[in-house]
Order: sequence, then structure tokens, then C-alpha cells
Amino acid sequence: MSQFLRDANSFVASSYEAIERSAPHIYLSALPFAAKDGLIYQTFAPKCAGLVSVESFGTDRHGGQLVATLTGHTRGVTAVAYSPDGLQLASGSIDSTIRIWDTLIGEETMILLHNGDAVVNSVAFSPSGESIASGTSSGVYIWTNLTSQPTSLQLNGHLRAVLSVKFSPDGSILASGSEDRSIRLWTAETGKHIAALNGHDRAVNSIAFSPNSLILASGSSDNTIRLSNFHTCEQVGLPLVGHEDPVYSVDFSPDGSMLGSGSGDSIIIIWDCQTWGIIAKLREHVGRVRSVQFSSEGRSMALASDKNVVCLWFLQLPVEQYSRTIFSGHSNLVRSAVFSTDGSYIASASSDNTIRIWDAGSSKRAVQPLPAHDKSVTSVAVAPDGSFIVSGSGDCSVRVWYTHNGEPKLLPLLGHTDMVLSVAISTDGRLIASASADHTIRLWDSRSGQVVRELVQGHEDWVTAVTFSMDARSLVSGSWDKTVRVWDIETGRAGSNSPLVCNRPVRTVIISPDGRLLAALVTGDSGGDIHLWQAATGQHLRKIIELDNVYSIAFSPTGTHILSAGYQEVRVWNYTYGQKVLIFGDETSSTCSATFSPDGRFICTGSFASDVCLWDAETGALAATLHGHVGLVRSVAFMPDGESIVSCADDGTIRVWEVKPTCSPSSDVSDDLVTALTSTGLKYGWLLGPSGELLFWVLQEYRAHIQVSPCKLVIGARRIIVTADPDGLYRGENWTKCWRTDMPTPLFPNM
Repeated sequence: MSQFLRDANSFVASSYEAIERSAPHIYLSALPFAAKDGLIYQTFAPKCAGLVSVESFGTDRHGGQLVATLTGHTRGVTAVAYSPDGLQLASGSIDSTIRIWDTLIGEETMILLHNGDAVVNSVAFSPSGESIASGTSSGVYIWTNLTSQPTSLQLNGHLRAVLSVKFSPDGSILASGSEDRSIRLWTAETGKHIAALNGHDRAVNSIAFSPNSLILASGSSDNTIRLSNFHTCEQVGLPLVGHEDPVYSVDFSPDGSMLGSGSGDSIIIIWDCQTWGIIAKLREHVGRVRSVQFSSEGRSMALASDKNVVCLWFLQLPVEQYSRTIFSGHSNLVRSAVFSTDGSYIASASSDNTIRIWDAGSSKRAVQPLPAHDKSVTSVAVAPDGSFIVSGSGDCSVRVWYTHNGEPKLLPLLGHTDMVLSVAISTDGRLIASASADHTIRLWDSRSGQVVRELVQGHEDWVTAVTFSMDARSLVSGSWDKTVRVWDIETGRAGSNSPLVCNRPVRTVIISPDGRLLAALVTGDSGGDIHLWQAATGQHLRKIIELDNVYSIAFSPTGTHILSAGYQEVRVWNYTYGQKVLIFGDETSSTCSATFSPDGRFICTGSFASDVCLWDAETGALAATLHGHVGLVRSVAFMPDGESIVSCADDGTIRVWEVKPTCSPSSDVSDDLVTALTSTGLKYGWLLGPSGELLFWVLQEYRAHIQVSPCKLVIGARRIIVTADPDGLYRGENWTKCWRTDMPTPLFPNM
């Protein structure tokens, strides 16, 4: 019974969005996403027929980690703190309130500090649990008499917003850190000012007392951590230097042996409190680390990330065996994550206006994510034989994937020190080229992944584009330094006709199918130009002037036309005369990537609105819109046979789409889940019918990872395959047909 109730709580908490909106979707939508090994699914799934089937890869079944979602704040939640007995949770928000929640029932018990427009940045319970301190944009507050008539005392002294407040372990002192670069100490009982600690050059973002009450650590936007003896107000040793960006959070382990820090550089550092040397330096790849906290036993650490996730690190020795799991579900950045008093749960505060409670114990059996890029995927290229895909990313890596299953063909290709902006594959499939914001180009062996050559001398700014010549003997690159360079692959030297100087930064470069022409797109604030040269001599032939922002160009398969895509329009040019022969596009969104199909029948575009679109290349008519990506679609490419499209986006995923199902959709989208999901997409997580009826709901953390035809492959940290019963979706009054009255319902199966 206890396990059943626990599973029921997780089921309702994880799918409340669907259940609250429509009771039938307890069965039609929420149940298919429930954990298959849970008692809720095992009890009720046998009683249902024709439900949507959900397979997940690289993630636990939904509902295994999320325990509850607390709503009530009207703006972003900035901070959370558990009471010492674990029975209450305090949350602070941009909406100028502190809310107190009963952790047993998840309901709000009181609201404090409704004080004009003061943003609450930090909250802390006193060790006795009898008072709460808050740091706000208007100062420090101490709230007392929490069980009867709460009263507040405002502490004046800081000149700017207070970002962090902490009580000393014995509860006698309250410390506050501020944007005014100072730390102030106050008596917790009377609010009397004791002292001001100075030394940081920029805002103090976080403070923490050591368990023995001897040291106060402070993390600052000056990228350092300072240690102070708060009894004498003197600095202890030199500042700790290791982060390259602002230090947003610091926390001592319960035994005082370690100090953890999180920063805007996506790094967590664990410091030895005896020597103040670095024990471990953990790179998160999940954006800025907004908060870090050790668990009560000190063997794990929770952190909040700008990438909408909570991470839980297990700190088992040796350091090489540190591991982590990720809790996802928030729809905006997570500002704070804290353990419950007994370490069983983690509470997270997010800019999506919610607080979420996670089961920290379930993470120990969590499925690890699939191999994937950690940041935006900026560029994709397909091998000449279609057997593998190459991708470049903002995480500074190049990756190679098998086309048929999305598995890695090689280990990540590492070496660039800044984001990879463009990748290309030679026409014989032997070499991979990558261009980076670190001003360099690298050539890799596509079979071994070894570096063949580094082109580090030449460009003086971001290298934004690379492409191979048709004979695979030369490589062409474009850069933000306003030059195009042609490289001899054998020697690694620039050719005699290089560089080709442009009037603006170069966004992309392409070579005509016959190898005779070289084109470059140069862009600026007022628009973009397309320059054409003879590839062999570097002789400038023509400049096509665009009036609007242009982001991508491509040659037609015949080499007679150039495609340009940009602000709300796609244009096809007869470049010989510089004349436009076709204009089409979507007035609601700009296009940032485009290419022709190998047979020239279609033009594929990727948009700022997350869509991949297929257009008739002769008429400009829209053939299909493919929904699935959640973020700007950076690059699109066709498979050599023209039967599939590869796309990548800022959501960190690569998708492979089938062209034929795309161009011949089913006529009844209300009964065809496959067609409906890809032709109409989701609105606030719901798939809607022709009259706006609710057909199917997808939980938020799965929406960027759904693989449903005509998308035949998603390459990302997760893959969620959704299939519908052949008889179609149950909807309207017809929904009750999903319930099987011929099946007995065991209360607790397998028990």
C-alpha cells in the first residue's frame, strides 16, 4: 500500500498538467507516460486498450523522480530553503513574496513580505526554525512569530540589492552579501549591525558559514572566493582562484572538509578545506551553475542550472568515479536547488514560476543519457554514401554518428577551444573539416577520428564556414575577418589566389556542383551580399546585392541558380544575370538555413521558429512543415538519395526526416497521431483536433525528444518514440472505449 501511494503521488505530480485540464487524459495521455515498473501502470494499463505507446531511451520513465510541483508564485522563483525539521519549505520570488509550504501535503500555509516591488533573492531558516531571513532588492528582512502573527524587521546598511543571506550554525549571527560588494554581519535576535567585510571587487553572490563557525566563505562576480574569520573580520589566506566567470554559489560540506563552488563558466570546483587546493573540477555543460549544496551526509551535491535542469552529483571516491544524474522538467532556468533535511528530496526554484520536488533516492537507479552534444548543434553534414552524419556544436566538439541508428561512430573529436561553427565531409568521404570560433580549422580522418592537419595560421577571427572542393584536394573557408581562403589539403597552405577579401564578415561559403565557381555570403547590419569568383583563379565575377538579412546560400544541383534564405523570404537567383526568378517564404519567421534536394525538386529550410519546411523548388509552394525541434534550426542537409533530410538545432538534437511521408500526409489528422504531431505540432504540450479538442498531451521534458514518423531518428540525450494504435486516437465521447470491462483489476499486481 505504501509503495502504491508513493507511485500514485508521483503519477499525479508528474502529469498534473494533463489531469487538471481533462480527466479522460488520466488514461489517454498520463498513463502511457507512467513508469512501467510502477504499481500505477501495472494496475491500470491491463484495463486499457488502444493507448498510445511510449518508449524512452536515455531517460527514466516519467514520474520516477518528480514528486510534486508547487504553484502559486506569479513570477520567477529565485530561492528555496527547508526548515530544520523538514516540515516546511520557504520560497522567494520576483513577485515580492516569500511563501511557506507544508512539505507533507504540498500546500501553501502563509505568505510573507508582500513589500511593493522588492525582489526576493535569497531565503534562509534560522537553525531553530523560528525565524526566516530574506535578502531582497530593498535590503535584509528577518521574519519572526511564524506560527502566530508574523512580524518583520528590516536591517538597513547595504547600498544595493542583497543577493544572499545565511544564519551562523548557532543561530546568533546573520550574514548578508550584496551587489554593493560587501558582506555585513548582524545579530540575529535584534538585527543590530556588527561589522562590514570588504575585499571583493564586484557583487557578492553567495555566502556560507563553515560548520565549526570559524570561516565565512563568499563567492563573487569578481570570479573569486574569499575566506574570512567572521569573529575577527579578517581575511583568511589568499582568495581562491579557479573559476573564469562569476562565482554564483558556495557551500561547505557538513563535516567542514570540503567547500563546493559553482560558476557562470559551467564549472563546479570542490576545494580541500585543509589546504585550500582543488580536489575536483567538474565541467557541467549545462549552462551557468546558479547554486550548489551538499547533502546532509556529504556524499552528494545538488546544483541548479541555467539549462532548466537540476543535477545531482555522487561524490564517491576516487574522484574519477564521481557520477551525476539530471532531473529535467522545468521550462525555464533553475535558480536554486536544495536538499531536504534528511537528504531524501531536492527542491528546485525556477524562473518558470514553479517549485519542483524531486525524489533524490530514485536518481540512484536513473538511466544515463544517450551520447549527445551538450550544447546547440550548429552544423551537420552527410557522408557521400549516406552512412554517417557529422555534427559540430557549441560544446567545442565534432561528433560522428551512424545514420541507421544514431549511435556514435567515433568518440567525440576534441581539440577546438571554442564553439564549432561549421563541418564538412570530403567528396571521397575520407576527411572531415571543422571550423571554429577559436580562429582555426581542423582536418580529421573519418575512419579513425585522428587529427590529420590543423590550419591555425591565417584567419584572424571566427571561422564560420568550410567546404571541400569537388576533387577533395582543396578546402575553402570563410571567416568573420572578411576573407575567404583556399587551402591545399596536402600541404596545409593557402593557395596563391588566397585570401579573397570581402567588404563584410563572411557567413558561409559554397562551391558549385561542377567545381568551377566559388560563392560567399557576406553580411552586415543593413543586409547581405553574395560574391562569386572563379574557383581556379580567384577572379571576381559578380556581386549580388541583398537588401535584407541573409543567413544561408546554396547552389542548385544543376549549378545554374543560387538560393538565398533570410528575413521572412527565400529567393532563387539566376546568378549569371543577378536576377530573382522565385521568391517565397513565411512572413511569420525568418529562415537561417536552406538547401536544395539532390534532384532539385525541393528546397528545405530551417527556421528561427523551430520548424523544418519543405518547398516546391519550381513554384515555391509549401509542401510540408515538420515540427519537432525546440529551438532555432541551424543547419539542414539532404541524404545523397534525396529520400531523407537531416536537421540540427539549438535544442542540442539532430533529426532525420523521411521525405515521402512528409509530402503525402494522411487526410484525417484527427485520427492519425503520426501526421498530426508533425503537421500541426503541439500547442502548450497538447495535440489538438480540427475543432480544438484535446487529442493527446506530451509532458514538457519529452517534447524536444519525440521521435514520430516522418521523423525516423532523433540523435540527442534522450529519444522518446511515440506510436498510436492502428485504430486511431480515442477522443470526445469515444474516449471511454479505451477501458476494458472484460479484464479484472488486481489491486496490487505482482505482490
